[in-house]
Amino acid sequence: MSKRLLVLSVDAMVLEDVDALRSMPNFQKYLAGGCEVTGGMRTIYPSVTYPAHISILTGCYAGTHGLVSNFGFTTSNKDDHWLWFAEGVAKKDIFAAAKEKGLTTASVSWPATAGNPNVDYLIAEYWMPYPGDTLRSSFKRAGSSDEVIEIMERHTDLLDPEWRLGGKKHFMVWPKVDEWIITCASDIIREHKPEVFFVHTGSFDTFRHKNGVFGPHLDGIRANLDRYIGQLMEALEAAGVREETNFVMVSDHGQRDIVRSINLNVKLADAGLIDVDENGKVTDFRAYCMSNAMSSLVYLKDKNDAALKERVYKELQALKDEGVFGIGRIYTEEEAKEEEGLYGDFSFVIESDGYTSFGDRAVRPLVQNFDASDYRFGRATHGYMPDYGPQPVFVGKGPDLKEGATKERGRLIDEGPTFAALLGLSLPEADGKAMTEFLK
Repeated sequence: MSKRLLVLSVDAMVLEDVDALRSMPNFQKYLAGGCEVTGGMRTIYPSVTYPAHISILTGCYAGTHGLVSNFGFTTSNKDDHWLWFAEGVAKKDIFAAAKEKGLTTASVSWPATAGNPNVDYLIAEYWMPYPGDTLRSSFKRAGSSDEVIEIMERHTDLLDPEWRLGGKKHFMVWPKVDEWIITCASDIIREHKPEVFFVHTGSFDTFRHKNGVFGPHLDGIRANLDRYIGQLMEALEAAGVREETNFVMVSDHGQRDIVRSINLNVKLADAGLIDVDENGKVTDFRAYCMSNAMSSLVYLKDKNDAALKERVYKELQALKDEGVFGIGRIYTEEEAKEEEGLYGDFSFVIESDGYTSFGDRAVRPLVQNFDASDYRFGRATHGYMPDYGPQPVFVGKGPDLKEGATKERGRLIDEGPTFAALLGLSLPEADGKAMTEFLK
């Protein structure tokens, strides 16, 4: 019997959601009695979606695999710099390891997989971002084959009615886009039977950003998830491969409620470290804070300028010491690397006080209004240190997973090596290691 793996990532799902699912029919049928991390998975820093999902695929910390944000560095519009494409990933992922062993692979809506050459059946997380894009032109650019695009096109009735207008606002409308994702994934299973399949949904994340971490707004989303589990399992049954498939449900991070969003770049501009024009556009900078929501990466124009580095550090420490700007801690690059495996072209990391998210604007107002259209400024968000807040999940069941096995605490970087071990593969560059307690 060949080994197969289906991983469903439920963005921003936490342990409390698993408890709510336990009594639901499809969770009961397909996951109850399997293996589980009961105290949650320790995510990476920063706890944001794209770096975390690449950590799942590679078993590496953010600094190791190279994605330290959902966006590439910019002082302008972040939406033009989403890290959709796999070309920025510096380390070997599970898809590459699978292809080396001749396994067929698939991925639907998994972040930072566009153009991944090792995915046979690919629908990247991508959203018709350019004027004039069609579904076919957009996803062809992102690496989807014609046969996969045909599956996507047959289910566009599930998307928001204005999906043809493209962009995140019109295409990525939850929970409608999750219905489309799961239906397309189910067709790929039935028609192509990939041996290694990773699927990502986003409704939990979106509804938490808009409304807060917990509340009745999640009841329908949890019910949908239980239905999605059944839909995927029924597709495996129709394909004749369910009994040989290891099914694992994971998540990338939790969320915390916030009370405000502060634009720290306003203070850096006041200190003469950022230049802006009459329209508020950044024209030059010596130091710039790029928000990861409840943390922020601080970039220097010249990170080798020791005098500038010392000046900026003193400015940041002064803001922290005032106690009113939402700063809980300032990490030097060396501290972030040693403690959390986070490093890159930036020089400092600012961590929230637990109540504050950070923005990017360099002109007033210093405190901005909530804005659910940007994940960083909704009623709840993430990006903070891994040990805080509700914790991500790991629940699995299948022929190669021990039933009833539990582990109090896990690490996100251990998931990739665990998946590799299930498939008889290896990820030699991983920072994590396989959770052997779960493997038969």
